[in-house]
Amino acid sequence: MPLDLREIARLRLRNQRVIGEKLSSPADVVAWLGCVQAQEYSLAKWSVGTRVAAAAHDAAVEQSLARGEILRTHILRPTWHFVTPADIRWITRLTAPRVLSGSAHRIRWLELDDAQLGAANDVIARALAGRKHLTRLELQAELDRAGLHPVGQRIAYIVLNAEMSLLVASGTPRDGKQTYALLDEFAPPTATDLEPFDRDHALADLILRYYTSHGPATVADFTWWSGISGAETRRGIAANGTALQSIDVAGEKFWWAGDHGGSADSRPSPVVHLMQAYDEYVVGYKAPRTPINLDGLASPAVLRALPFFHHVVVDTQIAGHWRRLAAGPGYRIETALLRALDSAERAALEAEVGRYADFAQRPVGYGSSIETRKRIGRKWRASNSPIAE
Repeated sequence: MPLDLREIARLRLRNQRVIGEKLSSPADVVAWLGCVQAQEYSLAKWSVGTRVAAAAHDAAVEQSLARGEILRTHILRPTWHFVTPADIRWITRLTAPRVLSGSAHRIRWLELDDAQLGAANDVIARALAGRKHLTRLELQAELDRAGLHPVGQRIAYIVLNAEMSLLVASGTPRDGKQTYALLDEFAPPTATDLEPFDRDHALADLILRYYTSHGPATVADFTWWSGISGAETRRGIAANGTALQSIDVAGEKFWWAGDHGGSADSRPSPVVHLMQAYDEYVVGYKAPRTPINLDGLASPAVLRALPFFHHVVVDTQIAGHWRRLAAGPGYRIETALLRALDSAERAALEAEVGRYADFAQRPVGYGSSIETRKRIGRKWRASNSPIAE
């Protein structure tokens, strides 16, 4: 039977290890996916935890970051991502030229030149030397004392340049806040890292990693995810030869490396996933992300732009949105459903809230939210005019 878009969505969930066989640790999840978007730090840990077999808790992901088994940095597009120490150097060397090229206009507008960025790297290196881990505010104070005026967006681009230079990445979190550490101290380079960089080899490796863990996906999906050009993507696909296969679905060509979801049985349908807005199942693909909205329930505005609402996914499809609110010692999950759930789906939603409570190790309640429904309604009405892709 030929594949359809709903089956594309199911295979993506399997290859991403959301369903089917899970992975053994948070670091294994990040390594499998290559890079994991980590824009909203607290819930990005949930995205990692959902893919771990042995009921990973929030604290386990936090400990992986504290030990340097996972790093958080700007590496793709650019935005925050988790990446492993084994992958940070070669992926950054591959993506940094386009990240810096795309940021060049803003860097010039902020009146940052090569001399200032070099001086800033020197200040950061001295401040962090000896395995010190400092927050961005602490680094900003050091740069200010050096007369580099790290105000407004200047500090963001100074630190971005340090990340692209492979000088810094995340350090041990402190009181829930990210710190920065010298990369070579916190995650020392291996012999492989010290070998001459082979861009063509790195390109082929990243493409194979993406289509293995995120496939089936299009060329446009990979270019969105990675920031790599379409021409380079097609060249990298060709370099992988028979390791990647193409399939035509709904008039589009998708690439993948086969079904790597493992042999573990998935929970029987219906299954509900509380997907955070920046989960790889959502933002790992180019807008408008049709395969997750085949029922046409979600607002096009939510799917064209980076989502502002977390997604209630029933089996493979968006069926509503949710948000997390503080509630005493725990949280309250508020849902704004886009269709009524039947009794089996409601039970699956309750089970997913229970899984989140176990992950957070806090009490978690849930209910519907009129306010959230109204906000989504306004977003839907605002999106009814044509929007160019």
